Amino acid sequence: MIRANAFLARLRDLADAILWPILNDEPSRAGSDPAPGIHAMKWPNVQLLLAEAFRLQGFLVKEIGSESADMVLLKDEGTYLVDCRHWYAPEVGANAPGQLYGAMGRLGAKGGFVVTAGRFTPDALEFARGLNVELIAGREVGRMLELAKETISGALPIRPLTR
Repeated sequence: MIRANAFLARLRDLADAILWPILNDEPSRAGSDPAPGIHAMKWPNVQLLLAEAFRLQGFLVKEIGSESADMVLLKDEGTYLVDCRHWYAPEVGANAPGQLYGAMGRLGAKGGFVVTAGRFTPDALEFARGLNVELIAGREVGRMLELAKETISGALPIRPLTR
């Protein structure tokens, strides 16, 4: 019985070590932070991949680089705004979702997304709670971009080069 309890305690510790970083969007090992790789990409490529990532979620990308947001999306007869202005910031505060929420009100948008390769501060997370503003950061952005890369490259026909 003692050995079983010790085994279960060790198993719980191991699960915590693996799941904690994933659930809290923290790098679990060196080199797992996607931000440097994302920052190395050219901004137009990031925009196109994000547009594809939202398209894969059922959105129609109406506009990229609009005056009020980095992207304007349509879905279920509603307009959604995407804000990526704080792309390079290691931490994004409540000001970003606050500005997006204001733009949503001015344009009658149903919802919005603030996207960063970094992290959101606790006050940003608290501000967005209860509003239709989704905060997408770090690893989730990396996953979105990777999935978009796969679908874009999978859709390209491969033809031999001709001279």
